Order: sequence, then structure tokens, then C-alpha cells
Amino acid sequence: MRVVDLESGDLPAVCAKTGVACDGLVKDTLRVVPRWVSALAILLIVPYLVGRLYTGRKLEVKLPIAPDRIARIRRMVRAAWVALVVAAAGFTASLFGAGGVAAVAFLAGVVGYFVIVYVGDQMWVGARPSDHDELVVLTRVHPAFAAALAAQYEAARQE
Repeated sequence: MRVVDLESGDLPAVCAKTGVACDGLVKDTLRVVPRWVSALAILLIVPYLVGRLYTGRKLEVKLPIAPDRIARIRRMVRAAWVALVVAAAGFTASLFGAGGVAAVAFLAGVVGYFVIVYVGDQMWVGARPSDHDELVVLTRVHPAFAAALAAQYEAARQE
């Protein structure tokens, strides 16, 4: 897909995640990172973050997203904050000698946070670079959105 279309919001009125008709555009930042950078996460988080920082490209985009998907993402953000609060409470309680309960709360909060962040990331649109700088490959989009986008590009090519 063309980067200029993503940045301008010139996209079909189909939710990119659910495939339902929608006309609202949501501003977002997509980080376009080569696939090989994800393999660095196996080594440690620091090489992954360094690779992402130096090879990634940030795009300010406007995506058609249905209101129910937006509400679901907001609930997940709130749940992530709750998980962080539970982790902080567990850590604080451990400082005051709460023992095993504090450790369980801390671990539950940290694990819960990472699970929520991972699932939330999978629920959103991703992007990979293509062979051309003016194009990106969108990932984790609904097939109906992909079909509508292909039809839009086909119609523009025939004009």
C-alpha cells in the first residue's frame, strides 16, 4: 500500500481490523521494521530495541477503525494500567515485608501487563517495509479491508 494514502487517510470506508463499514479515521503511528529485527528479541530485549530504533521508520497514518474496536483497545489500555498498579502494589508490599503475597501480586501484575500489551499489539495493524520506499506492507488487516483496498487501487489504475 502507498505510504501517501496511509498518511492522508485516502482509504476505503471499511474497518481495517473488523471488515465492517465505517467512516471514521483514527490517527496512529506505525513503526515499519524489517522482519529480521524481531529475531533479535530472542537474544535479549536491548538488541531488539536498538535494531528497531535504527532500522525502523515511523509513519503518522490515518486508518479506518470501527468504534467497537477502538473501545476494545481502550479497555485493554486500562487493563494494562491496572496490571501495572498491581505490580507496583506487590513491589511496594514486598518492601514492607509482605512476603509471598507481595511476590505473587508483583509477578501477576508484570506477567499480566506483558500479556495485555502483546495481545493488544496483535489486535492492531502492523506494517513491514517493501522493496520501494513509497510502499509498505500492512499486516494483521481484515480480508474485507484488503479486498476493498485492492479494488480502490484497481479502479485508480484503470482511470
